[in-house]
Amino acid sequence: MAAPVVFTSNYSDQSNDNGFQWEFRCERCTTVHRSAFQQNYLSRGRGVLRSMRDLLGDRVPFLYKASAAADSYSNSWGGAASSTKDAAFAQAVDEVAREFRLCAGCGSWTCARICWNDHVGQCTHCSPQVGHQIARAQAAARGAQIHEAAQRQEWAGQHDLATPARVACPTCAAATDGGRFCSSCGAALDVRVDCQGCSSPIGAGAMFCSNCGRAR
Repeated sequence: MAAPVVFTSNYSDQSNDNGFQWEFRCERCTTVHRSAFQQNYLSRGRGVLRSMRDLLGDRVPFLYKASAAADSYSNSWGGAASSTKDAAFAQAVDEVAREFRLCAGCGSWTCARICWNDHVGQCTHCSPQVGHQIARAQAAARGAQIHEAAQRQEWAGQHDLATPARVACPTCAAATDGGRFCSSCGAALDVRVDCQGCSSPIGAGAMFCSNCGRAR
């Protein structure tokens, strides 16, 4: 039984009948670290025996039995009981462990390639890279200044804010982009009228003035 991996619990077996290989992922950034491929020499010997068996057939009984036994073993070499695979896994763990660091600040294992601040000796969560901090601060300040400048800019002067906006023409139902008349049929977009009694605007479809009660 292979020992547990201390620097990550996120790894996958990429081994096949020809050899052994694993992928280990950083639990912080999920970057993949792949171990070197280790040749399965039992598979190579099994292939030689199989070739000789196919060539000589049943003329060499011992060779046939040895080849059959090797093929039978190949069906179970990847199981938990395989000491060959366990040894290969232990070697892969030792190899990839060099790519990970244990942060004394938070107690987490992180990859040295991306998530480690080598100048401080802590992970980038505890001690972010100075350049990244400056870039984030500059981006935040830039966004705030753009927002402030946009607030000072006059944007409403070119629009008629006194007339209720319509996004569709009441006559032809075409989409509109503002203005007083429809660009498709020329109908007026503001269908309000002024009350003849008090001059208050009367909305479209209203029969009486809501201010004085006079009929439209």
